[in-house]
Amino acid sequence: MLESVPPLVETAIYGYFLLVAAIGCYLHGRLWIGARSRNSDDLADETPGIES
Repeated sequence: MLESVPPLVETAIYGYFLLVAAIGCYLHGRLWIGARSRNSDDLADETPGIES
């Protein structure tokens, strides 16, 4: 069986995972919003009658 780790070590491990997940979500959101705005700019340029 696995021995349990001290609560401080367990907290540090979970905190690290949460930090990495938060950074990943932040970067994913920036890329997604950037792609959407770039895509909408391209559509606005190709749509006649819409001036930006």
